[in-house]
Amino acid sequence: MKNKINVLDDLTINKIAAGEVVERPSSVVKELIENSIDANSSKVTIEIVDGGKKLIRITDDGIGILSSEVDKSFLRHATSKIKRLEDLDNLYSLGFRGEALASISSVSKLEMITKTKDEPIGTKVVLEGGKVILKEPIGCVNGTTLIISDIFFNTPARQKFLKSTHAETINISDLINKLAIGNPKIQFKYINNNKPMLNTPGDGKLINVIRSVYGKDVTENLVEIDFKNNHFELSGYIGTNNVYRANKNLQHIYINNRFVKSKVILDAISESYKSIIPINKHAVCFLNLKVNPSTIDVNIHPNKMEIKFESEKEIYVELKDYLKGKLLQSNLVGIYKNYDDKYVNKKENQLYNTENNPENNPDNKEDNKIEVVTVPKDEDLNSFKSVSEVLESINKKSERMLDTKLSVDNINKESLKILDNISKDLDNTVSYKEDDNNSEDIVEDEGIQEGFFEDTSFEKEKTLQKSTKFTLSGYNVIGVVFNTYIILCKEDSMYLLDQHAAHERVLYEKYMNKFYSRDIDIQMLIDPIVMELSSVDILQVEKHLDLFLKFGFEIEMFGNNHIVIRSVPNIFGLPESEKFILQIIDNIDDIKNNYELKGEKFASMACRSAIKANDKIYNIEIDKLLSQIEECENPFTCPHGRPIMVEISKNEIEKMFKRIM
Repeated sequence: MKNKINVLDDLTINKIAAGEVVERPSSVVKELIENSIDANSSKVTIEIVDGGKKLIRITDDGIGILSSEVDKSFLRHATSKIKRLEDLDNLYSLGFRGEALASISSVSKLEMITKTKDEPIGTKVVLEGGKVILKEPIGCVNGTTLIISDIFFNTPARQKFLKSTHAETINISDLINKLAIGNPKIQFKYINNNKPMLNTPGDGKLINVIRSVYGKDVTENLVEIDFKNNHFELSGYIGTNNVYRANKNLQHIYINNRFVKSKVILDAISESYKSIIPINKHAVCFLNLKVNPSTIDVNIHPNKMEIKFESEKEIYVELKDYLKGKLLQSNLVGIYKNYDDKYVNKKENQLYNTENNPENNPDNKEDNKIEVVTVPKDEDLNSFKSVSEVLESINKKSERMLDTKLSVDNINKESLKILDNISKDLDNTVSYKEDDNNSEDIVEDEGIQEGFFEDTSFEKEKTLQKSTKFTLSGYNVIGVVFNTYIILCKEDSMYLLDQHAAHERVLYEKYMNKFYSRDIDIQMLIDPIVMELSSVDILQVEKHLDLFLKFGFEIEMFGNNHIVIRSVPNIFGLPESEKFILQIIDNIDDIKNNYELKGEKFASMACRSAIKANDKIYNIEIDKLLSQIEECENPFTCPHGRPIMVEISKNEIEKMFKRIM
């Protein structure tokens, strides 16, 4: 009878079950190393041959297995980690399913040598395809050694799906790196085809493990993390804006020392770094969250890498806010280093140009020269007409930055003399010093209105957390190079400040603060917009009409699967408003407590409105720009993540001139 129900034998069951646990050689390495960690090992040695397809040997100095328990260890669902379901609520071990050894032994040739400190002699057992071939006493040191050879020898269908030796080696190496970083108190030795690959110190210092794995360039650009609240304890390191990657491979996330993949945490990290590193680049971080085991679920997938939190929203918000605050309290000013060409070529994939505007066009570039910040010398400031022309010239550029125009009506004859003196002083010096506030005081006293360069709306609207450490006090403005980079100097360093990036940041935060403070100019539409939506989207809009209204959208339901938009925020055009509504719908069920606008739209607006490279700006505009950038929540990068300011130390300059080697 074709439809007869068959009860599978144990060997077939084990082979099928092994497919969930043992997907490839790296799965074997993961399960065995985790067993070594759970056995309180202080040293773990991993050896592989041909990407683990030919041989995997794991040796540890852990507690070992009693000779009387060895046979039991190869049974399915046999474990020393838990006794009952309730134990999962207090689980700190990496393993708990009791499937690893049974699954691995069923699809490979396995040899285990183990000994506890309480037994005078150890035990050796050999299995092939899950069957015990040999079991005998053996003299050995305390701990356990497992040798796995010919993986999938009895399941050719699985064996042919293995990847190349190189690909399997990379997977194993990446896994070992992750496990080593998650367990800094354990010394890990990794040998590939008899070649030493990794040797961590095992001294309990995470930074030393990171250096062993990823080297000096990464560790020099890390910020230490140590934080505790009601939901979790957080420790580890996060990268500054000087180190990032094209993928998320260097985002190491651990929950109670278990390496996991958590969308909640990855989203919080991405949001924390938004506009701090370039678009489409990913942060470097090594974070361990300690949480109450009863508040998480690791029993989702046999690989135990997926995890769910009981309080996902709280974890997301608290982690994001802390990480962003920590980053902005750090010094994120870019640092120039004089690398050789080979190093630059190797690293150039980290460079990312976020702008597509005239500043990148060689035809628009003026002569490459450094010039003093000054009002044009050829203008006759004794002439009322020429002053008008000068102010009009300045207005064209400063209007965008300062949101206010200079007015000829506000200038009396004494003011003209003052402007003339300022111009002469600036023309006869090679630097403009920020510390010299005389010109500002004189202008204010002599009748130019106090607020004519004042724009307090940005400060009033500011609601974001502001870094308290960053200040430009003590920086001397030397000049401008290429009509793009403001040159500053302080102590033994020179700084180049990108005028476009700086102004872009100022405008971006201004737009964002206006939006989130609900200080939105609303435009009533003469011709309302009718949008057709899916039945699911219609339900979302109907449920959250009040949310759309907060963002400036007055929406009414209109028949089946249609809505009518009667008002939109003034900052968007009509096509952009429709796109934005769809964006809100797509994110409305996100894990965040409140909807958070993705800032790409405002970043684009800021980029278009900001002063550009090759725009000539004057000393008073520079002074205001520096003042505004100090007030920004993030004064270090533009909204696209490019650096605003780069430091070039005196030491690096002297290296260029071969004064020092």
